[in-house]
Amino acid sequence: MRIIALIALILASPIAAQERAPNHLMGETSPYLLQHLYNTVDWYPWGEAAFAKARAEGKPVFLSVGYAACHWCRVMAEESFEDETIGAFLNENFISIKMDREERPDLDEQFMLVTQTATGGGGWPNSVFLTSEGAPFYGDGYYPRDGFLEVLSELNRLWLEDRTGIEGTAEALGDVVRAYLNRKARARPLTPALASAVSARMLSQMDDFNGGFGVAPKFPQESSLLYLLDQAERNADQALLEAVQLAATSMVNGGIHDQAGGGFHRYTVDNAWAVPHFEKMLYTQALIGRVLTRLDGVQPNPDYARAAQRVFDYVVRDMQAPTGGFYASEDADSLNEAGEYEEGVFYVWAPDEVRDVAGVEADFLIETLNVVENGAIEGASTLRLTDAVADQARLDAGLERLRLARMARALPHTDKKILMGWNGEMIISLVAGAHAYERPEYLAAAQASARFIMENMRNGDGYFRSHIAGAATIEAQLPDYAGFGRALVALHDADPTGGWLPEAARIARYMLANFQEDSGIFRINEQPQGLGAFIQLDDGEVPSGNAQAQWLLSALARRGADVEFIQQASAMADVLSGHALTFPEQRAAALAAVDAQNRGDTGPARAVANGAVLVRAKLNRGAGVVDITIQVAEGWHINAHVPLEDYFIPTALQINGAALGAAAYPEPLITTLAFNSETPLALYEGVVQLSAPIAPGGNVVTLVLQACSNEICLAPQTLSFSFW
Repeated sequence: MRIIALIALILASPIAAQERAPNHLMGETSPYLLQHLYNTVDWYPWGEAAFAKARAEGKPVFLSVGYAACHWCRVMAEESFEDETIGAFLNENFISIKMDREERPDLDEQFMLVTQTATGGGGWPNSVFLTSEGAPFYGDGYYPRDGFLEVLSELNRLWLEDRTGIEGTAEALGDVVRAYLNRKARARPLTPALASAVSARMLSQMDDFNGGFGVAPKFPQESSLLYLLDQAERNADQALLEAVQLAATSMVNGGIHDQAGGGFHRYTVDNAWAVPHFEKMLYTQALIGRVLTRLDGVQPNPDYARAAQRVFDYVVRDMQAPTGGFYASEDADSLNEAGEYEEGVFYVWAPDEVRDVAGVEADFLIETLNVVENGAIEGASTLRLTDAVADQARLDAGLERLRLARMARALPHTDKKILMGWNGEMIISLVAGAHAYERPEYLAAAQASARFIMENMRNGDGYFRSHIAGAATIEAQLPDYAGFGRALVALHDADPTGGWLPEAARIARYMLANFQEDSGIFRINEQPQGLGAFIQLDDGEVPSGNAQAQWLLSALARRGADVEFIQQASAMADVLSGHALTFPEQRAAALAAVDAQNRGDTGPARAVANGAVLVRAKLNRGAGVVDITIQVAEGWHINAHVPLEDYFIPTALQINGAALGAAAYPEPLITTLAFNSETPLALYEGVVQLSAPIAPGGNVVTLVLQACSNEICLAPQTLSFSFW
């Protein structure tokens, strides 16, 4: 079956030319590498074989890094790697390596830093030139054919005429990159004042008109949005909330949102979120889905609720394997009517195409979705909203007609790699969606993904990062372990009897034993790879590995009495915050993780009392109340609102500082316990339900509780939730 699957991947390659002999990528499982199996270039996969050949023949190495859903990777392949002249030149003068960045994010980030250092910018495909010893001396991104041939010719001339100079450049460039990859920082506590200062600075850098950060190309930057949302919740900060809402509304209404099929594209090439780069990545769905769910939870918004559920519906429908794991991505390109690959052709519409499928609803859809004659994308338009929708049900019915009609078009290719860390992000968001929208099928999908990974991606005591065509490959890296561990914690909170927490704890111990540096920070690999030890701190497509490690250790510390996790989470916080405060805009997830360690979680679910109590807060949209659900573990209780002994801390709920009356609390259980067998106590056990009315505007809901067992009472804890 594996052989059949691999053959199918090869045949699906848009640039396959099977009349040529395959190159050294034969036997690889990455769809991206297999797209290049029959290029004119004699590609090698990353590994010692390629560098040994380079050393033996005295040649430099050309490294090309990309991924299957990448439009410009496909363009460069068609223009250059299928070109006989360029293929012959590379094969004669270089040893060429192809790398899938999604399989090797550790190396991808290192070599992207090389290109950014050399040129001031970067992107994919990433084109890097190395000595035969693996030292990079130059890097750049996409090259058109003629420009690429000029660069190859000049670098080959320099290699032959001034190899000493090239090696000197490589040494200097390598030193700069290594210093950044393995940088040190002074431990520095993240105080509430510093956290607020960072959020104010980030707020000042946002686009006040279109929402989001920076200018085109414009990425969602979900880690930064989630950090701002954390700070909005902690401080009841209306300005921060509105900034995140502006970004979310602009994306939900824009062309970055697949209005017909659900889900979001990776980024836009304009400032107004109208014209996307059309690839759809699993991590984008996970993180934008999480932003929307959180926003809808603190201030109900039917547009966010709808868009979040359409994200999750799309992922479960189109990106989940029958075996349970979630696929990595869908391509930006697909075949047009001429049989040529074209970016976005699957997603865009001309007015006549809408009329052909929508019947009497065509004019309504054309106007509502801004489909114009001679649209900006080869005469067609993305679907986007610029005005409020009066009849959402009518629009949704029309969009479903468009979605079904476009299924007759050539489908974009799906990269069916199942990546451990990306699946972890999707699991976390689906668990949140299942609770927020009472959609148990989301929880079932998340559980299926987790079971697939645990059953099919084990590597001894550890894990593999990637699974495709029946085979698990590539040793898992820090974001994989920490991200999947966090996913198991989320599953535990939703399903405490599912046995998820022990594996999360085992993963954390493996991470501590195999990835941690003496400073307490974590490498991305078990052993240094590429240019050396790599301490991943900057957020990329997912939160940085060290941010996720902090989150996992903190979460485990709050859900059990394991002294190891409590100590490790506390020790790591100041070290990580010192790193994060050095470049806060690039390390928002680390700041959020440290703040969670210091001040407790934000969001609707909070674990307290060493895991004995889980509190969930949820706005009841119809009744205008906040429902508080307190789940108390067996063998534990919390004190009633009116304890029978003065020295016990009562359970108390406040709204904006005003205490609720006694009628808001359930009748307590009156009983005696082993440590106080002579005196009856008033307490709550099991599941406790409380509700509090909310008013227009901001509402801060504060819950005080004290958890006790038959033998000990823990310190009281105060939880605050912000709602608008």
